[in-house]
Amino acid sequence: MESLVELYPALRALWVVWFFVLFLGMVWFVMRPSRRKHFESQADIPLRDDRARPRS
Repeated sequence: MESLVELYPALRALWVVWFFVLFLGMVWFVMRPSRRKHFESQADIPLRDDRARPRS
């Protein structure tokens, strides 16, 4: 059985590939056209009027 020291370069390369795939998946999830309306509604939260909520 190989020791972890000998497997380190391969495991390190696989770790980088895994994070790259994960990053691409997150970018795909966020940039889907079906999510555009959701993110546009979230973008104007700081600009919404607070009159609907009573102040304490």
